[in-house]
Amino acid sequence: MKSDQILTAWKEQRSAVAIGADLSDKVMNRIYRYEQEKAAGLFDVQGFIEHLTNRPFAKAALAAAGVFGGFVRVGVTFYVLLF
Repeated sequence: MKSDQILTAWKEQRSAVAIGADLSDKVMNRIYRYEQEKAAGLFDVQGFIEHLTNRPFAKAALAAAGVFGGFVRVGVTFYVLLF
């Protein structure tokens, strides 16, 4: 019976955690800092894609590059097969 009381007292002592008033501020600051460090990579792919898709000339240039790449691919294939 005494061991149960000791265990109960130990559990109550361990569960009494003092949480500071600024805990939520510290957590949110760390989350914000983590997101900023994660976003500060060498090359922002998402920003580059948004930059290209917001400009009609860039869209047309990408489409033209795709068409040109397709023609080059077909030309190389014919060259390899015929010569």
